[in-house]
Amino acid sequence: MEDERTASDEVCPWLAPLTELVINRRWTEVGHNLTLISEAFSKPENRKRLSLQVLEDLGTILHVLADGFEVDSLHVATAVTETFRALRNSCVCEPRIQKALTERTIAVDETCSILKSLASLTGNHYNITCLQVGTQFLGNLVVNNKGTQPVIWNKCSEVLITLMKHEDVKVANYSSMVIYNILLGCTDIRIVVENSKEILEILLDNAAKNSEFALYAVQLLLSGVGYLPKMYDKVDVTYRLLLLETLQCMVTDSDTSVPVASIKFLVRQFKDCSDCIMKTCDKYVERLEPEEVTELLQLLASASAKSRYLSELQKDMSLLITCSALLTSMHSLGKMGENNFTLIQKLSDLSVSTQRSDIREHPAFEFKSYLVKLLGNLCWRHPENQNQVRELDCIPVLLDCCNIDARNPLIMQWVVLAIRNLCENNFENQAVIASMTRKGTVDSSVLREMGLALHASDESKIIIMPRDSMSSV
Repeated sequence: MEDERTASDEVCPWLAPLTELVINRRWTEVGHNLTLISEAFSKPENRKRLSLQVLEDLGTILHVLADGFEVDSLHVATAVTETFRALRNSCVCEPRIQKALTERTIAVDETCSILKSLASLTGNHYNITCLQVGTQFLGNLVVNNKGTQPVIWNKCSEVLITLMKHEDVKVANYSSMVIYNILLGCTDIRIVVENSKEILEILLDNAAKNSEFALYAVQLLLSGVGYLPKMYDKVDVTYRLLLLETLQCMVTDSDTSVPVASIKFLVRQFKDCSDCIMKTCDKYVERLEPEEVTELLQLLASASAKSRYLSELQKDMSLLITCSALLTSMHSLGKMGENNFTLIQKLSDLSVSTQRSDIREHPAFEFKSYLVKLLGNLCWRHPENQNQVRELDCIPVLLDCCNIDARNPLIMQWVVLAIRNLCENNFENQAVIASMTRKGTVDSSVLREMGLALHASDESKIIIMPRDSMSSV
């Protein structure tokens, strides 16, 4: 014990007088000594030499501070914060210290007790800082340590869940960090959390506020087979939209993966409720449900661009039929007077003065583009799907969609790709297009506003010319 104490004094000679300083409430000196200790622990060579006695002493000091904790005392709160900071720094990349602090000191129990007290108080800057550093300490205890993770969960999960809802974004993010690292290492705890609607909703709320660790935690949960079908209908549509946004990021990110079973589940969801988008033709009462359908379609369109999911999506003939029918219906509605599916081709229609600047806010914005993209991908090197689109008379509809439309940016490019996929090694589809008769050039209102027009030359080439010169051609 004497050798251990000697080593401790060499590492942090400021520790020995601390207990007496705390008992005598000499807070300025307490804070100063703890700051020096925290700085010493930030050096790896000092952490390597730390003894159990040092860790026990810090736990005891935390207990003494907690015992006389005055909620409005800046000096006491600062002393607690500096103790947390010393403990936080002591266990960085040190499994030995993580284990010792968790199993052989009272530091974790005292930390949870203090955090619970602070969580119930009205925030001020020094109490908030105390919460932040205390939560970071718990985070450092569980990083890459499967031994400490269940201990921290069992002792601190209640306060951590409370802190994830804290108004301070850093406190909420650090608490999410602790939860994420525990879920990452402990399958048993993850199974428990997978059944918690409350934790999912808290994590989604924090992810929406740009908490990176909350997002990581949600992505980790969504990567589990069976999780999405189990939780999707348990949360309301607002949270379902957040789930779909997260899944969209996962599908497009090569470093994360959505289970194929989850994509198949979302296909069923889309087919069950896709027709609600048609209710938004003129106006709509419930905005969120159509938004959900659009998010579902966008996600499926993105998934269809990935080989991991494409083969499964191509097997679902009813999905292809649903998309073809939707495209045909939406395109027909767009031609029936002025509505939310009508093409916007005039530049003046996009001006604020004509109140068209909010088209991006409509749930059906880009919906046709996503449909065309998905249809094109479903037909990629798939003769059965290519033939089905032809039999549904959807090829003329696709060609008719090849127009500039502010409601559906890039739709012309997606139509070209879809037609290409439909015609690849499919002579029947090629014949359908070859049999169509050209009736002249399109009188584009966009070009007309710009003083331009399309002209078919004697060599069957389409050229753009000033409208004034057309009379001389």
